Amino acid sequence: MRNLVGFVLLGGLAACGGKSKSGATTPSDATGTEATAIPQVDPTLCDTVGKNVVTYDLNHDGKPDVWRLYKTIDVGGTKVETLTCKQVDFDHDGNKDWVVGYDSKGNPSFEKADLDYDGKFDYSAVYDPKTNQIVEVERDTDFDGFYDVKEIYGTDGKIQSVRRDRNKDGNPDVWEQYKNGQLIAILYDDDFDGKVDRREDVPGAQPKFVAPPPTSDSGASTAPAGSGSGSGSGSGSGK
Repeated sequence: MRNLVGFVLLGGLAACGGKSKSGATTPSDATGTEATAIPQVDPTLCDTVGKNVVTYDLNHDGKPDVWRLYKTIDVGGTKVETLTCKQVDFDHDGNKDWVVGYDSKGNPSFEKADLDYDGKFDYSAVYDPKTNQIVEVERDTDFDGFYDVKEIYGTDGKIQSVRRDRNKDGNPDVWEQYKNGQLIAILYDDDFDGKVDRREDVPGAQPKFVAPPPTSDSGASTAPAGSGSGSGSGSGSGK
C-alpha cells in the first residue's frame, strides 16, 4: 500500500491518543446515543448488501474496531467466502480511518484513509484491476476536506504526473511531469485561467540533444574520424 505504511504503523499509537472526530463516518445506533452506540459497518463506504460481516475488537473495549465484509460465491460447486471490503477504526472512536475495497479475485480495487483522524478522508487511491498497481491517488495535503493533489501512475507503478490545485477551484494549476519516475519539469498557471504561464525544467533531468553527424552533398554520411579514406585493398580485417 503505497504511502500508507506509516499510517498503518501509527494506528497503534493513535489508539492511545487519537483526537475525537467532528464528523462521524459511521452511522449512530438509532436506539442509543453516540457515546454508547456500538459502531456498525458503514454502508456508504462499500456495498454491504448480501455480505457477511465479521468484526474484531482490537483493544478489548467491547466495541468492534475492524469490520471485514465477505461475499459467498460458488467455485466449482464449493461455497467460498471472498473478502470484498475492510473497514478499520485505528483510534477506537467508532469512526472509520481506513477502508479498502476488493475485487472478485481478492485484489484491492480502492483505498481510503483518514490520516489525521478528523472524520474526513484525505487519501484516496484507485488500483488497476489488470496490474494490481495504484494508478491514481488523491490527497488533501492540508486536511481541509478538499483534495488538492492528484498523482497519476503508469502500469509499471512509477509516477507519471502530479496535478496540484493551489486555489482550490477544482482545476489544476501546477503540473509536475515525470519520466521513469523522475521529475523532469513543472508547469504553472499563475493567474488561474487554465493556461500554462511558465515552465521550469529540472536541471540534468533530461539528456541534452545531440545533433546527428553532418552529411555530404551526395547524401552519404561523412566518414567518422579515424576511418580510412584511401582507395585500394585496405579494408581487410588485418587478420
